[in-house]
Amino acid sequence: MKLRISIILTALILLFSCRGDNEEDVQVIDQVLTLYVKSATNDQDLLNSKIPGSYSSVSLLDLLDETIANKPISGQTFVKDADTVVYMDYPAGAIRLLKDSISPELKTYYSNFIIRYSKKVNDVVVTNFASDTILIEYSWTPSLFQISKLWYNNDLKFTKVPGQRNVVQIVK
Repeated sequence: MKLRISIILTALILLFSCRGDNEEDVQVIDQVLTLYVKSATNDQDLLNSKIPGSYSSVSLLDLLDETIANKPISGQTFVKDADTVVYMDYPAGAIRLLKDSISPELKTYYSNFIIRYSKKVNDVVVTNFASDTILIEYSWTPSLFQISKLWYNNDLKFTKVPGQRNVVQIVK
């Protein structure tokens, strides 16, 4: 008898704990950025540190952190695609600030950070060999948070296409 009561109570608890789980309560998050950087002169992959002439390291510095100027951002990884081209996979990490709130159902956020490149020149690593700025605009609704636009050195380089990945190719 105790076993039956325990089973019934367990089933009721499971039933009531799942009743709020439906697709409408889930917010899709689409904020992963894939960034390729290549040379304008010879199409060389500039993020592959094993290729002579490419950058030896890359760091991201947050421009919106109020406590530390140019605070380092972590979380990005450098991955090779199927063609062995290295790209930066940036899931998040920079501070996001509310830009505007058109309504409670639609908000715009932004992040702003520096990409700082280091390069080996005559066997000496030159930090801050080059720097670029990234400004990302995000759109938020109760059902979707996504990258909507990206500016690279104040030039619009990416506008979100629904259903497509967030891939940006930079030519330097």
